[in-house]
Amino acid sequence: MCFNLPQRMINIAKLACVIGVVSVVFSSCLQKDVYDPANSGDKEEVTLDNYFDFATTKNIQLNIDYGKECPRAYFEVYAENPLSYVAEGGQIIKKAGVSHIATGFTDIQGRYIKPASFPTAVSEVYIYSPDFGVPTLYKTKVVGSDVSAKITFENALDVTALDSSTRSAQTRSSLKFITNVIPNVLGTWNVNTGRPNYLDASKKINVDATLKSYITTYFPEGKNNVGTNLVSDDADILIKEDANVVVNYFGGDTGAQSVFAYYCYSENASIDKIRQAAKHACVIFPNVHKSSLGNYSGVAVNLKYIDETGSFPEEEPERIPAGTKIGFLIWNDGWRGVKANGNMFYSTKSLNSDKISHTAIFAAKNKAGDRVNVITMEDWKNGENDYNDVAFVISSNPIAAIEVPDVPNPGDRQGTEKYSGVLGFEDNWPEQGDYDLNDVVMKYQSSVDYNIDNKVLNIIDKFTLAWTGANYKNSFAYEVPFDLSKASQVIINGDEITSYSGNVITLFKDAKAELGVSNVNAEDMINQNIQEKTYTVSIQFNNPTLDKSVVVAPYNPFIKVFNSATEVHLTDHKPTTGANNRFPSGADISRGDVDGTYFICKDGFPFAIHVDARLDASILNLDLKKENQRIDKTYPKFAEWAKTRDPQIKWWK
Repeated sequence: MCFNLPQRMINIAKLACVIGVVSVVFSSCLQKDVYDPANSGDKEEVTLDNYFDFATTKNIQLNIDYGKECPRAYFEVYAENPLSYVAEGGQIIKKAGVSHIATGFTDIQGRYIKPASFPTAVSEVYIYSPDFGVPTLYKTKVVGSDVSAKITFENALDVTALDSSTRSAQTRSSLKFITNVIPNVLGTWNVNTGRPNYLDASKKINVDATLKSYITTYFPEGKNNVGTNLVSDDADILIKEDANVVVNYFGGDTGAQSVFAYYCYSENASIDKIRQAAKHACVIFPNVHKSSLGNYSGVAVNLKYIDETGSFPEEEPERIPAGTKIGFLIWNDGWRGVKANGNMFYSTKSLNSDKISHTAIFAAKNKAGDRVNVITMEDWKNGENDYNDVAFVISSNPIAAIEVPDVPNPGDRQGTEKYSGVLGFEDNWPEQGDYDLNDVVMKYQSSVDYNIDNKVLNIIDKFTLAWTGANYKNSFAYEVPFDLSKASQVIINGDEITSYSGNVITLFKDAKAELGVSNVNAEDMINQNIQEKTYTVSIQFNNPTLDKSVVVAPYNPFIKVFNSATEVHLTDHKPTTGANNRFPSGADISRGDVDGTYFICKDGFPFAIHVDARLDASILNLDLKKENQRIDKTYPKFAEWAKTRDPQIKWWK
């Protein structure tokens, strides 16, 4: 409610803010006597050394290192564990309603070193990667303004052990238990881990990051990938000429410890013959889990031909005849002793009790450009159907004996950073007002799309005018950290702006007019049927060069008061070059460009507040509609928060 005042009135306002505190019910926002109306005589003056900035976010330096084995790895940072483990089926799934607070791609060395904006309440983080071949989950502390994490498979969290409610005693299947269901074996294995003693070290392959990227791209974690053309109703492998066949363990991150096996049948066999062949299956890996085989280890097993009687030939047992088809099965959690009934899934769709395909097959290329045949399997029924639970490589000698469909090289991926919160403004700067912080109330939800180099592709800002408890006209705008002329396209509420320069986006000039209450006094607003109004701003970059770490909503938001050039910003946020604000000692202790601090009043109270909603979406329903009632009366814990500066206090509850 401030406009261009005569100098004498400004001086009076200055004096009022300095010596008129005895008439203000609030005490100074200090570590002692903050917001203590009963103790109005023992107050320490707010200074640049002790003021509270009322911030609900903080700048954090991220130093994340997955190592050179994980280049271009995508990660998400959470304030709580985003994963849950479902013991039945050994499924690891994302929790619903848990939002990340930061995301990004590592560089070609597997590192990410950039700043990020965190909610102030965050003291520890979980770093999660959905990428195939990257450690899934890591936990670490926020130390000061730094998060450092050197993440390996060895120090990553075991998600299956985090939830005691689903944790069960670990059991191991005996040889007899397994062979009662799958009668053939290729040799013995470690009875504790299930690691085969018949691995062929000479045929081990290097599972490089290029290979892993195919599964990450074509079978993204947590997405239903049933519709992809790589999921096959007939994923059984046809051997076109006599050949030796090798299966390598590619990798996986399922929580299940499953048995992986194969069966052989003639190319033209009936479904009854195929079903009979499956009963003569042979174990490849008794425990197809990283705890047994290693992380993306590439270990190899030579297959043997299984004839119609379920036996291996006495001569050349590893020669698979031309015209043979090889099918695969996965027995979910079979190593843990889970019964086979209803828990076995086949590459032959017609054998599956749930009548869906559980296998995808394609030819990829490794870093050296060599063609590699990949098989991936979905290891559970009614699950996520992402088909990335376990993966294998199958090869033959001669190479031409196996043909599977090629897929294009994975293209570069994109990520999205998301922000949300509420802004409340007091328009009486630099005078003391009613401190209800509702003269302009804005909600926002922003998303920043970026490429694999962490350069911004597109920004979508949705600001919603939720309330205006003012008697004067107030505009709302925000300053972005880049020149809008660098953008390829700027669209505001569906209208493309053909010529846009500078870095200030103005959404409206008169909040009251926007809500249709131009002639309604602030005190009478509560009786009005107010319809919120949303403004959508889309900014596109066709030649991205702007780093996503500098694009942090809500940017530098502000209101202009009563059609003047006087701006009201968040504490410590600089006015724009178009502002005519004065920062005199008295009304405001900050000295503008002299010391780089702004909008710090000597009574310690803010003229604007930002409440970050990433950890609690209910904040978007924050009610600031009570007129002429200080925010600490509307929300009593607000004063406690300001006094203690404890970020764990949820004063809006």
